[in-house]
Amino acid sequence: MALIAGTIQGITLVSGNPEGFGARKAYLVTVNFGAYTSADSGTVTGVGAAIAAQTKLGKTNTLRDACCAFPGADTNAQLVYIDRPVVSTDALTFNLSTNAGVELTSATASVGVGLIVAVDES
Repeated sequence: MALIAGTIQGITLVSGNPEGFGARKAYLVTVNFGAYTSADSGTVTGVGAAIAAQTKLGKTNTLRDACCAFPGADTNAQLVYIDRPVVSTDALTFNLSTNAGVELTSATASVGVGLIVAVDES
């Protein structure tokens, strides 16, 4: 069993004031993953820190929630979804799944999986 770490490829504000007013904001975060099997789990670490680095507002982002926004695809053109991400400090853990919510039995490297991530800014 391996923990397959995702690499954040993009961050876009989708809800909240871009000038930094108001605590709760939502971001679209796109992520790429290495090869994955059903014995693995997925993770994305440093999510709030990556958002802070992207926005350059000098604020701390406390990770509150996340959900899959849209699938990515592996190199075999299989759709790849993030299933039920769980927040743990500044990281998310989850399984990679099909559109039916069934964990992938195997996947090659995956690109472009989208997450909506909610943070509180302070």
